[in-house]
Amino acid sequence: MGTRAQENSPYSRFGIGDLLSQQNILNRAMGGVAIPYNDLQSVNFSNPASYAYLKVTTLDIGVDITSRTLVSGDPQEKFNSKYFIPSYVQIGLPLKKKGFWGMNIGFRPVSRINYDLETRTRLPGIDSVLYNYIGNGGAYQAYLGTGFGNRKISFGINAGYLWGNKNYTTRLVFVNDTIPYRKSNSTDSLNFGGIFVQAGALYRAELGRGRFLRLGASGSLQNSLNATRDVVRETFDYDANAGISVLDSVYRSADESGEIIFPATVGFGVMLEKEDKWLLGVEFNQTFWADYRSYGAAEDLRNKWTIRVGGQVLPDANGKSLWSRVVYRAGFSYGPEYIDLPNPLNQYLISFGASFPVRRSYYTNQYTSINTAFEIGQRGNKDNSLRENFWRLSVGFNLSDIWFNPRKYD
Repeated sequence: MGTRAQENSPYSRFGIGDLLSQQNILNRAMGGVAIPYNDLQSVNFSNPASYAYLKVTTLDIGVDITSRTLVSGDPQEKFNSKYFIPSYVQIGLPLKKKGFWGMNIGFRPVSRINYDLETRTRLPGIDSVLYNYIGNGGAYQAYLGTGFGNRKISFGINAGYLWGNKNYTTRLVFVNDTIPYRKSNSTDSLNFGGIFVQAGALYRAELGRGRFLRLGASGSLQNSLNATRDVVRETFDYDANAGISVLDSVYRSADESGEIIFPATVGFGVMLEKEDKWLLGVEFNQTFWADYRSYGAAEDLRNKWTIRVGGQVLPDANGKSLWSRVVYRAGFSYGPEYIDLPNPLNQYLISFGASFPVRRSYYTNQYTSINTAFEIGQRGNKDNSLRENFWRLSVGFNLSDIWFNPRKYD
């Protein structure tokens, strides 16, 4: 077995690929707890009801660097890869200065497909063969959201466009010195896109002595995405530059219209808070991937659920020392992946991070902070033929300064 891909994840072959983190970097540091969370500055796209509490116009940008180690069982081999990608970019805006109404405009990648793998096997009574599996693509979202409510309860909605592509190639080469078998190439390319809608709600109850209970829920309905597909089956040979030279086209079809059924998702969470001191939360998410269909065909997918636990501590919100005003976070998550294997492909993750205040002015409402998250996880265990160990370092910039809040003159 070998690999030449920048990202060595054969599991990205399934569904719409490897699902990327669905939370703001601030929330990733707490194990991904996001549904019951909001504050005055961060833009929490996991629950659009949180937009109601935005008080400053904020540009929020996130970037990731991820390292993966793929481990095969028999024979045991390891393959490493690292890659850097943008995580999201969004602008949150308060729409009512003394009320509870806000909006968000954003863009983010949703999934990633990227692998280039080789396996060798022997076909009984024929010969040894080399299979080369290649895949690339991914999915993206552009969205507009709004949230509104009062001090205790708020509701919100995200609506936008989800689009992407899936490109899969399988090449078969007979390893034979005497018989000149022809090499085969099978390629499937699919493009898809459609509207998506996500709704959310938040509730905050005062418990006394500066303590609050937060409840949150969010979800989206199953929806249909329009798709077009190209299919190619051909024989080929490699040219002098290791490129593909087509010998004979066995089958070719272009622009086949169809649809992808994208599954519904639901999540809810609860959080206990001591205002400006600490908070602790837990949430549960489930996406019904067993309902996923591509051109009417089901794939080897199962419903995916995840439970997350995390929290944060703020030593002294008004402290003179920088370190006393840093927000420290930690958490963990657990749940099976959506790939339906005989042995469930469980994912374990622990995380920690911090928010560093760069500038804060109570007089001008100009805030700037740097959010960090470091996640360490594993997908699969020794019962799986392949397992992945990974770590991810994420950095987010919440920028709200004079160019986002122009001065007003009488």
